[in-house]
Amino acid sequence: MVLLVTLLMSCTALPDQPEPQSGEVFIIYSGNALGELKPCGCDKEEDQGGIERRMSYLKHVIPQEPNTLLVDLGDNFKGSTRQGKLKSQTMMQALGQMNYDAITLGDKDLLYGNGFLGGIANIPWVAANLQLEGLALPPSRTKVLANGLKVFITAVADPDLFYASPDSNVKLSDPVVALQQQIDTARKNDSPDLIVVLTHMPRDKGIKFLEVPGVDIVINGHIETDNDLIDMTPVERNGKIFVQPGPLGQKMGELRVRINPDGDKSFQQKMVRLGSKAPMDPEMTQLYDAYNAEVEELFMATLAAKRKQKQNRVYATDQVCLTCHAREHGLWSKTGHSRAYAALEEANKSFDPECLACHTTGFEKPGGFISEIDTPKLKNVQCEMCHGARLEHTQNPQGGFAKEARAACGKCHVKKHSPKFNFSQYWPRIRH
Repeated sequence: MVLLVTLLMSCTALPDQPEPQSGEVFIIYSGNALGELKPCGCDKEEDQGGIERRMSYLKHVIPQEPNTLLVDLGDNFKGSTRQGKLKSQTMMQALGQMNYDAITLGDKDLLYGNGFLGGIANIPWVAANLQLEGLALPPSRTKVLANGLKVFITAVADPDLFYASPDSNVKLSDPVVALQQQIDTARKNDSPDLIVVLTHMPRDKGIKFLEVPGVDIVINGHIETDNDLIDMTPVERNGKIFVQPGPLGQKMGELRVRINPDGDKSFQQKMVRLGSKAPMDPEMTQLYDAYNAEVEELFMATLAAKRKQKQNRVYATDQVCLTCHAREHGLWSKTGHSRAYAALEEANKSFDPECLACHTTGFEKPGGFISEIDTPKLKNVQCEMCHGARLEHTQNPQGGFAKEARAACGKCHVKKHSPKFNFSQYWPRIRH
């Protein structure tokens, strides 16, 4: 950010501006969804977010707030898989139907290439320092609100987050230079009442853009994994504000901006939790159901391929474990682990690979669960899900599997499924 300091020191005075208008702007912001179309519901605390609740929220709030600006900070994709691509398509369809005013690209959003992004309609991209071959990215957008206020929106991204080279189809320029050029042009041609900058970068870099002359609001987004903790506390400096959306689309950010007759601005910010009591929007439910149907088709196609492959048996199954470990098996049968597959059936997710991985034994592993029909004895979270495939153990019984079991917990009990997971507290529930 050395260039930023240099620009600030050498910056000339801004040209004279017309008298500012007064009024309010209501900004709604989101981002960092990482493909989370709908929370899995495994944990009540983390049962929040999803496109159905988001659309319901927007349809309720926007009619009450005629001077609304709706923006998204990107990183809406996750995982380079066939199911991940289906999720990404559905997420972008949802954003298109939600009528956003501006959406900037995150580094995760280039996962499937420029052609994939170009095939998505009704997305109001904005990017001042990012160019993609074959996809037009306007450097800015201007929205005139019902009260006459003019809001200028531009966006810049951190080049360090993107793979770009002289030979690639991704080009990035210096974000500070690009932003200053956009602001100078806006001040000269549009005379905006409010300048909003969408930044996609780590927090410590994004917050420095409050120092750029002319900027009023910086909204920053970026997430690496769905276990990341994001600081959603607003930061105000010299009549400007910096905010960030939370992770996985679980909350919507609201920022009310009051512009006084003298041009001074005041801010009120809050995060709105899209919890389990929030209604589901029928339009988005229909879209999600279509995604679910495609996932089921994908599962059935994959299943047909697996059935052609020879499967070597490596799992003993819980019924064999019962022979020598009756007490432990009895305790296990009283836990949620023994009913994990039934939970998928109740949620109509018994064909979803992302769910089967933690609700069956050995899914996507050699000799593991394939389907309820093909491998019915490997349903649920059985002994070998924690202790490893142990068919050989039945022929040559030896111990030493406890350490493996403890390490296995963290593979499924991640933050979005078990936000309060602590081994010492959870272990007594299944102690054996």
